[in-house]
Amino acid sequence: MKKFFALLLVLVMCCGMLTGCAVGGKTDTILVGTGGTTGTYYAYTNAVGTILGNATGLTYNVVSTGGSVANINGIEDGDYTMAIVQNDTMINAFNGLDAENFANAITSFSVMGEVYSEVVQIVVRADLKDQVKSLADLAGLRVSVGDVGSGVYNNAKNLLAAYGVDIDKDIQQNNLSVGNSADAMKDGKLDAFFFTSGAPTTAITELATSMDVYLLSLDDDVMAQFIADNKIDGKYEVYSVQPITHDQYSFIPEGETVKTIGVTATYIVSNELSEDVVYQMTKALWENADSIAEAHAVGKGMDVNAAFVTVGNVPLHAGAEKYYKEIGIL
Repeated sequence: MKKFFALLLVLVMCCGMLTGCAVGGKTDTILVGTGGTTGTYYAYTNAVGTILGNATGLTYNVVSTGGSVANINGIEDGDYTMAIVQNDTMINAFNGLDAENFANAITSFSVMGEVYSEVVQIVVRADLKDQVKSLADLAGLRVSVGDVGSGVYNNAKNLLAAYGVDIDKDIQQNNLSVGNSADAMKDGKLDAFFFTSGAPTTAITELATSMDVYLLSLDDDVMAQFIADNKIDGKYEVYSVQPITHDQYSFIPEGETVKTIGVTATYIVSNELSEDVVYQMTKALWENADSIAEAHAVGKGMDVNAAFVTVGNVPLHAGAEKYYKEIGIL
């Protein structure tokens, strides 16, 4: 009997020590995969986590990661119970269409909601403005395209190809995070870099205070063809034309618009989370959208009516579905 109570005590203590120890699909701690510490995913989700924590009583532990691919694999491995990802990467993972990054189709997650548009931002040193007027002009230059296999990398690879530039042969390829890209450009080691994120992005804003930079626009005909050619599985249109303006980056002259391709940042959750927990989270997310917008600029793009417009065939979590039905948009 003594041994039994000793064992029981050890089990109770172990459970108490586990962060987010789950019972019946419920948890007190939500582990959230985001992106690099100087990127929008991380900063935005820290703001969201604080606001949702106050509204739901849950604890949100926001983790810096390598981005969308790492986050989806992390949910599959049980490292995270929530993550923010690009919707194109998400649909590819769910349908097993990206063998390079996902060993098998990953269906252990579902959608909580799309939250804001992410835009492909191509940052170039200002002293190259007369030389680099389109993506085709990046041939031969030192260009960072993000980690191999990341959403940034895939966007860069496909857009460069649309301009006849081979990512492996025609540029001096660097695979850096947005923060390291900005540092390399400041140090004179980089001519341009790609980053797919909500605008403004902290690393780019801070870079522009140290040196002159500009953003490349994409051509209308190239974007139209790119959107048509990059439907996922030939069915799911996830890209759209998006503007970047002076309101987002002060180094863009007033009245001018940088046109680029955009995807959508989407919160996904583990299927292991209970319906009640995800319902609380979804309700808190949208009922506090104004507070989130005050806490981070990209929150101004939140629109509950677009919460699941471009998620393809990835299902809504039952808790999210319950909320969207409750407010009459599903």
